[in-house]
Amino acid sequence: MNDKIHIFALMLERAYKILTIVAVIVLFTACKSYNVLRDGTPEEKFEYAKKLFEEEEYAKVSKIMEPIYVRFRQTTNAEMADWMVSYSFYKIGTYELASYLLNNFAREYPASPRAEEAVFLAAEASYKISPEYYLDPTHTEKAVSVLQRYIDTYPEGRFLEQADKMIRELNYKLERKAYEIAYNYYRLEEYQAAIIAFSGVLDDMPSNSFREQIMYYRLKAAYMYARESVTDKQQARYNDAITYARTFLKTFPTSEYAEEVGEIKAVMEKEYEEVTTAVKNLGKDAAEVTKKELKKEIKKEKKQEKK
Repeated sequence: MNDKIHIFALMLERAYKILTIVAVIVLFTACKSYNVLRDGTPEEKFEYAKKLFEEEEYAKVSKIMEPIYVRFRQTTNAEMADWMVSYSFYKIGTYELASYLLNNFAREYPASPRAEEAVFLAAEASYKISPEYYLDPTHTEKAVSVLQRYIDTYPEGRFLEQADKMIRELNYKLERKAYEIAYNYYRLEEYQAAIIAFSGVLDDMPSNSFREQIMYYRLKAAYMYARESVTDKQQARYNDAITYARTFLKTFPTSEYAEEVGEIKAVMEKEYEEVTTAVKNLGKDAAEVTKKELKKEIKKEKKQEKK
């Protein structure tokens, strides 16, 4: 029994010595690190930051390197210093600054084996700060631009599939925002503004994901705009609306809106004929015909048709 107690005591003593040595080493290392950070030269801080970088302590690396990395310009450590600080900011989620620094890295060191990754990470950082579609699209547009730059620069790059996927997501945001702005004019019954906005989206984004809805609401806005127009403008505006309806049916013949659009088109063609005939029967220039006179004449024509 005494032998067992003696052996256990020896084991405890040995463990205590080991723990004491480890504690001294840790304390010494901590003191040394503190002294380097407080009193060390930029070169000493750089070497310490390199060690932390290898250990993936990116928050510490960014804190150490940010005030000193520019001092290494024109030195053999310039590329590594720039990479450490830009990559660390990316890893800790400071994406706007990371994007700027990574783009700079790619420009400064185009022959670097890290250049492609820098261009992609700069683009991905911009992608990560792209807001929801209904907010300011500036960051979204910038992200699309830098991702496209990556694709153009590295058409067979190792991040190509990811870049393409991100561009599609970002473009969808921009397309939806453009559609929602135009639709808001329609919702507010500002039909002329809606027609202009919808047409502008189709011109600027011909492959817009909301193309079907855009063309549908454009023709409806054009129809309402024609109906509400002064007499001398109605014929031309009905013509435009009928053209929009025909274009829609040709483009989306199996659309869920196709039947409704066909009915609207038939109504517009009939109303166009009524306006044309009424103006002709009144024997006046269209600009001289009032809305009241036009309605009265159309009503008169309808009565005659029933007889």
